[in-house]
Amino acid sequence: MEWPWITGDYWLGCGRTGVLVIWLGPVEWDEQHAPFCACEPCLDRLKAQALAYFMERRPASP
Repeated sequence: MEWPWITGDYWLGCGRTGVLVIWLGPVEWDEQHAPFCACEPCLDRLKAQALAYFMERRPASP
């Protein structure tokens, strides 16, 4: 399922408000939940960081 882009706030990274964001998952703390969303530039940065992490840790070819 692909989540829709909505107008909202991005709490981390750039901290922008009233921009298009996409839901990444819930933030859970002390049995409470809040939405965790990212704007497109920050999502691109997160994806690049995740890809670099995965590439550094992928198994060696036989």
